[in-house]
Amino acid sequence: MRMLERVLELLERGKNIDEIAEELGVPREGVVGAMEILASLGYIEMVEAGEGACATCPLRSLCQGSCFRFKGKVYMVADFKLEK
Repeated sequence: MRMLERVLELLERGKNIDEIAEELGVPREGVVGAMEILASLGYIEMVEAGEGACATCPLRSLCQGSCFRFKGKVYMVADFKLEK
Protein backbone atom coordinates (compact mmCIF):
# COMPACT_ATOMS: atom_id res chain seq x y z
CA MET A 1 0.00 0.00 0.00
CA ARG A 2 2.95 2.35 0.52
CA MET A 3 3.45 2.71 -3.25
CA LEU A 4 -0.16 3.82 -3.71
CA GLU A 5 0.21 6.35 -0.88
CA ARG A 6 3.38 7.79 -2.43
CA VAL A 7 1.84 8.02 -5.91
CA LEU A 8 -1.22 9.80 -4.50
CA GLU A 9 0.97 12.17 -2.48
CA LEU A 10 3.06 13.05 -5.53
CA LEU A 11 -0.04 13.53 -7.69
CA GLU A 12 -1.40 15.93 -5.07
CA ARG A 13 1.84 17.90 -5.35
CA GLY A 14 1.31 18.23 -9.11
CA LYS A 15 3.94 15.73 -10.30
CA ASN A 16 3.42 14.04 -13.65
CA ILE A 17 3.81 10.32 -14.39
CA ASP A 18 7.43 10.57 -15.52
CA GLU A 19 8.43 12.64 -12.47
CA ILE A 20 6.73 10.16 -10.14
CA ALA A 21 8.42 7.20 -11.84
CA GLU A 22 11.82 8.86 -11.50
CA GLU A 23 11.30 9.83 -7.86
CA LEU A 24 10.08 6.36 -6.87
CA GLY A 25 12.58 4.52 -9.05
CA VAL A 26 9.92 2.48 -10.83
CA PRO A 27 8.99 2.10 -14.50
CA ARG A 28 6.42 4.49 -15.95
CA GLU A 29 4.05 1.54 -16.40
CA GLY A 30 4.18 0.92 -12.64
CA VAL A 31 2.95 4.45 -11.97
CA VAL A 32 0.19 4.10 -14.57
CA GLY A 33 -0.88 0.82 -12.92
CA ALA A 34 -0.90 2.46 -9.49
CA MET A 35 -3.03 5.29 -10.87
CA GLU A 36 -5.51 2.81 -12.33
CA ILE A 37 -5.78 1.13 -8.91
CA LEU A 38 -6.24 4.51 -7.20
CA ALA A 39 -8.96 5.34 -9.72
CA SER A 40 -10.73 2.01 -9.13
CA LEU A 41 -10.66 2.72 -5.38
CA GLY A 42 -12.04 6.23 -5.91
CA TYR A 43 -8.96 8.16 -4.76
CA ILE A 44 -8.47 9.79 -8.14
CA GLU A 45 -11.07 10.38 -10.82
CA MET A 46 -10.67 10.18 -14.57
CA VAL A 47 -11.80 13.34 -16.33
CA GLU A 48 -14.08 12.36 -19.19
CA ALA A 49 -13.44 13.87 -22.62
CA GLY A 50 -16.22 14.89 -24.93
CA GLU A 51 -18.85 17.61 -25.02
CA GLY A 52 -18.12 20.17 -22.33
CA ALA A 53 -14.96 18.39 -21.20
CA CYS A 54 -13.04 21.66 -21.06
CA ALA A 55 -15.37 23.05 -18.41
CA THR A 56 -14.55 20.24 -15.96
CA CYS A 57 -10.91 19.63 -16.88
CA PRO A 58 -8.42 20.40 -14.09
CA LEU A 59 -5.96 21.58 -16.76
CA ARG A 60 -8.31 24.21 -18.22
CA SER A 61 -6.17 27.08 -16.90
CA LEU A 62 -3.13 25.71 -18.76
CA CYS A 63 -4.79 24.59 -21.99
CA GLN A 64 -5.40 26.50 -25.19
CA GLY A 65 -9.00 25.30 -25.28
CA SER A 66 -11.12 22.94 -27.32
CA CYS A 67 -8.64 22.81 -30.22
CA PHE A 68 -6.37 20.66 -28.03
CA ARG A 69 -7.02 16.99 -28.78
CA PHE A 70 -5.38 14.93 -26.04
CA LYS A 71 -5.45 11.18 -26.70
CA GLY A 72 -4.53 9.99 -23.19
CA LYS A 73 -6.34 9.97 -19.85
CA VAL A 74 -6.49 12.82 -17.36
CA TYR A 75 -7.07 12.17 -13.67
CA MET A 76 -7.78 14.47 -10.76
CA VAL A 77 -7.26 13.70 -7.08
CA ALA A 78 -10.48 13.07 -5.14
CA ASP A 79 -11.33 15.00 -1.96
CA PHE A 80 -10.32 12.30 0.54
CA LYS A 81 -7.14 10.58 1.71
CA LEU A 82 -5.94 6.98 1.93
CA GLU A 83 -6.47 5.45 5.37
CA LYS A 84 -3.33 4.22 7.08
